Amino acid sequence: MPSTDQQASPVNAAKASLVVLDYNDLVSDNVDLTEQLKSAFGAGALGACVVRNVPDYVQKRHELLQLASKLANLPEEVKKEAEHPESSYLFGWSHGKEIMNGKPDFAKGSFYNNPIYDVVPNADAEYVKKFPEYAHPNKWVPALPQLETAFKDLGKMIVQTGQKLAKHCDRYISKEYPDLPPNFMESAIAESTTVKARLLHYFPIEEPATVSSSGNPDDSWCGLHVDHSMLTGLTSAMYVDEANPESYVEVDAVNAASSNPRMAENLAQSGLYIKTRAGNFVKVNIPKDCLAFQIGEAAQVASRGLLVATPHLVKGAGIPAGSGLVIARNTFAVFMQPNVHHKLTPDQTFHQFTEEVMKRHYSDRM
Repeated sequence: MPSTDQQASPVNAAKASLVVLDYNDLVSDNVDLTEQLKSAFGAGALGACVVRNVPDYVQKRHELLQLASKLANLPEEVKKEAEHPESSYLFGWSHGKEIMNGKPDFAKGSFYNNPIYDVVPNADAEYVKKFPEYAHPNKWVPALPQLETAFKDLGKMIVQTGQKLAKHCDRYISKEYPDLPPNFMESAIAESTTVKARLLHYFPIEEPATVSSSGNPDDSWCGLHVDHSMLTGLTSAMYVDEANPESYVEVDAVNAASSNPRMAENLAQSGLYIKTRAGNFVKVNIPKDCLAFQIGEAAQVASRGLLVATPHLVKGAGIPAGSGLVIARNTFAVFMQPNVHHKLTPDQTFHQFTEEVMKRHYSDRM
C-alpha cells in the first residue's frame, strides 16, 4: 500500500535497467548477492530489482491479470457488493476511495485481499474490530469465481519468492549492522498473517489535448508515492484493448504500431517511473517473464536506511482520439507487511507507523 505523497520536480525522465537476479541464486545458500543487493536497494539505487526464472510464474501471471479486466467491467452493483468500507476499502473492491496527492483516485480500480489467509489465524472479534484494515476476512466476488484461486496462487508464489529475497537482504544488512536482529526481514514476512495483495486495473484514459512542458512524466494512472510495506512484489503490466467486451486482447507497443503508431508511442512511454534521490525520474521496464521487488519504507526504517525505498508513479497510455482503442493496464502487487505489533524500531510498531500513512490517503473511513 502506498505511503507518503511526494512532490515531483521539473526534471526529464530517462530510462534505466533494473538489477536482475536469478531465482536459482535466491534459493541457494552458497551465493553471495551482497553487491547485487547494494546496486538494487542501497543509497543512490532505484530501490527495486527483478527476479527471473521463477517457476510457473508466467502462466500464473497471465491467468490472474486477464481477470482484472473482467472484474473492472462487471456491473457496478456487482462491484458495490464487493466493497468493504469498514476496512477503509482495503478488502474487496475499491474505486475512487483512495486519496492520492490530495484528491480521490478514479484512475484505477483495486481489488484487495490476503493471499495467504482467508481468515487471520487467532484473530478474535476484538482484534478484527480494532484492526479491520489487516484482520477482516477476505471478500471475494461470486460472479467471478475463478478470481479467488488465481489471486491466491500468484500471491502465495510472490510471498514465497519475497521471503527468499529477504533472507539475502538480511545477510547484507547483518554485514553492515551486526547488532540488528538476524533474519529480521525474512522473519517479519514469514510470520506475518496480514500480507495484503492488490489486483490493479488502470482504466482507459484519453490522450491529453496538450502536453505538459514541465519535463515530468505525468502521473495520470498513479500519483507519486512510496510503498510503506517491508517488501513489495510486483508483476509486469498487461495492457489490454477492451474495445470488444466479448474478447479482451492483450496489446503492446509492437502490435499496436501496426494499427496506430501514435498509440504505440504512448504505450512505449507509459508505465512505471521511479524518482531517484537526485530528483531524477527514470522509466523502468519489468520484463514479462520477470517478477519485480521494491523496497518499502518499513524496511528502510528497520534497516536504518541501508535499504532505500524510492518514490514512484505510473504514467498513463493516452488513447488518441478516433482510434477506436480502449487500452487499460492490469498488474498485481503484493505488500509483504509485518504484523501490526511487529517492532520496526525499539520505539515503533508497524501499526503505529502505518496510522500516519493511512491518514494521508483516506478520509475518515469513507
